[in-house]
Amino acid sequence: MKFKFTWAHGIIIALVCFILFICFMVFSIEFSKNSFDLVTDEYYEEEINYQQEIDATKNAAKLKERPEINMDSTGILITFPKEFNLTNTKGRFLLFRANSKELDIKKNFLDLSPQNTILIPNKNKILVKGRYTLKLYWSKDKINYQMEVPIIWK
Repeated sequence: MKFKFTWAHGIIIALVCFILFICFMVFSIEFSKNSFDLVTDEYYEEEINYQQEIDATKNAAKLKERPEINMDSTGILITFPKEFNLTNTKGRFLLFRANSKELDIKKNFLDLSPQNTILIPNKNKILVKGRYTLKLYWSKDKINYQMEVPIIWK
């Protein structure tokens, strides 16, 4: 007996292939090893103050000298211009890792050294290879500043 392929067989094969493709996509996304956490747990509260962040970013862009970010094996060194020092500058920073909340480094105050620097040390190898975003917030004379710098730690 000879099998005859008809258009009905083609539709059934196409539907089965489509269902298998959808199942493959669902399971591959569901069981993937990548995880992505929210940027912050207080997402809605920070969204309300977003205009202040925009203004702070514009203020930082207007500066003649901005903080410099340097990386070496000891960690990440942030060097502020001379006009910002320990007595007149307050702020905080967040070293944010998109795919792991446990790798974030957050400090709610800036410990400026006499050389106007901050070191995020890599002691105990807390910085893991990959992409980070350094969010730097500071204020001087009641003017807020903000910078976001992408960092690739190697």
